[in-house]
Amino acid sequence: MKNKNPVLYNLFSSFGVFSSAEIEHILSQFESKIYKKGAVILDIGEINDKLYFIESGILREFSVKDQDQDQTITHWLMAENDFQYVADSFLEEKPSTVAIDVLEKAKLWVISKEKIDKLYLECPQLNFIGRVLLEQNTIKYEAFITALRQKKEERLEWFYKYHKGLINRVPLRYIATYLNMTPQALSRVRTKMAKAERKK
Repeated sequence: MKNKNPVLYNLFSSFGVFSSAEIEHILSQFESKIYKKGAVILDIGEINDKLYFIESGILREFSVKDQDQDQTITHWLMAENDFQYVADSFLEEKPSTVAIDVLEKAKLWVISKEKIDKLYLECPQLNFIGRVLLEQNTIKYEAFITALRQKKEERLEWFYKYHKGLINRVPLRYIATYLNMTPQALSRVRTKMAKAERKK
């Protein structure tokens, strides 16, 4: 599989509904792109007409709280082997109210919505894959919303569970707004949880 991501190949293979030729055709519609740290791949007001698969790096979905003070609110974090898109903008083809930037140099596999829609007609079983992935993301998002209603410790526990390894790769100010707390509160919670863990 020259110049293709083996993780994507194995993902499509795992469902057992595609032939090797069909998988090769699907993957041929993806384009490999490298983005530098700090790059904005989707800005507020743009239509999200592409789906991104992350081979390496970290993407952040965010909105701007205060333009003058460069304050943002992190809505979602995605890293290796995750798909990224802004659901309402992508599905309804309307301007996005959030942006996506690159927190860590990223290699992405990119496919346009136009190509996805065409693939749905060429490979009807792809609709099943899309449904499964959507269900998985919905479950993860519901767990996130539930966590935000809990105590700060439980929010951080959710982060450790679903974003294992990102705590030292993402600036704490972004993680803090993601979990709806101040950086100071996040630091206190991390210290408290670390002390409790050492006592076990």
